[in-house]
Amino acid sequence: MAATILNTHGVSAEQWSEEVFSEYLGSSPFFTFMGNSSNNVVQVKEELTKAPGDAITIQLRSKLSGSGVTGDTQLKGSEEDLVFYDQKLTVDTLRHAVILRGEMSEKRVAFNLRNQAREALVDWASDKMKNDIITALTDTSVGRVQARYLYGAADSNWNSTHSTALATVDATDDKLTTEMISKAKRKALMEGGRKVRPFTFKNGNRNEEIFVLFAHPYAVRDLLNDQAFKDVNTHLPATIGESALVHGQRYKGIWDGVMIFEVDDMPVSAGAGAASIDVAHNVLCGAQAVAIAWGKRTNYKEDSDDYGHENGFAIDEIRGIEKLVFNNIDHGVVNIFTAAVAD
Repeated sequence: MAATILNTHGVSAEQWSEEVFSEYLGSSPFFTFMGNSSNNVVQVKEELTKAPGDAITIQLRSKLSGSGVTGDTQLKGSEEDLVFYDQKLTVDTLRHAVILRGEMSEKRVAFNLRNQAREALVDWASDKMKNDIITALTDTSVGRVQARYLYGAADSNWNSTHSTALATVDATDDKLTTEMISKAKRKALMEGGRKVRPFTFKNGNRNEEIFVLFAHPYAVRDLLNDQAFKDVNTHLPATIGESALVHGQRYKGIWDGVMIFEVDDMPVSAGAGAASIDVAHNVLCGAQAVAIAWGKRTNYKEDSDDYGHENGFAIDEIRGIEKLVFNNIDHGVVNIFTAAVAD
């Protein structure tokens, strides 16, 4: 298609690029938890938007483990080496477009097809971003250790072979419950040699720490039937609904310092559980669970071809998304597998 830019409208494609970027990110269930800080669930890296390169290295400094010295004990000779882990995150181009084939396509309808094309691309980009984040968070091929996995209610269901562990999840004892959420949180805080740091946000003058559980609708359904969850969330202050962290009906409540969000595209392993039940993959996340690196932010473009007879609309960006895994351990995720029996 020829690169002739349409200039017959009042809003330029350059202006729309920023609007498209903001709109599609804002509609993601992960948007609230995205930011440049290492305290965010989804850490955003934008260095490559200002410098050449196709990859960025994310580093984690391990905590010091030594005891130090006391009193007059000589410190020299008792120093500790700094230990760093790193992960390379590669970026690549991502593009999509729609085309209006002929002037009669626009003439036949009463609504603005240009706006419809833009909205369709925003919807596509939003779904693509959401699904890419979910795919990264639920990747079981890396960072796989027992300290970051919970198959049903019992930690003994763990097996180094993922499919074997899934087969232990049953429809009776392994529904998502408050007890399971608390157990997953304890895993985050106490297991793996390196605890999962909670997500930190500003609440007035205080820094609040919290974990976030992204759960499949069937898992959420079972949790909503847990009496302990009902009791706690029935009596929460009304102001919780006004929190900047709350995304409408996606937010289902809080338990033991874990906010629960319903995400309908969380993966389900069909027939993989005990008695061939479906099993949902849910993730409890803390800080630096996943990273997004941008090489170029979203551009919105319009092209005209065949002497203006065909009009095309496109978006493109350069980015990469990966779960953060340091020293072969999931850095900010505890994977929770629960029964997902359909209604």
